[in-house]
Amino acid sequence: MSESRACRKCFMIYGDDVKRCPVCKVPTSETHSGFLGVINPEKSEVAKKLEERSNVRVLCGKYALIVR
Repeated sequence: MSESRACRKCFMIYGDDVKRCPVCKVPTSETHSGFLGVINPEKSEVAKKLEERSNVRVLCGKYALIVR
């Protein structure tokens, strides 16, 4: 079993006990891969690309690259 879960909409990674994303209110998934750490989303070009892909504002934190 996975040690973490990722939001299906915003891709943010949470602990295994989080069944719904507190930001998006959608179910999280145990099936995810890849890892992206965002420290300063205002200056990060990668964070801007993730925002375009997910249509959700990126915050500081851990993100999955692929969520199934």
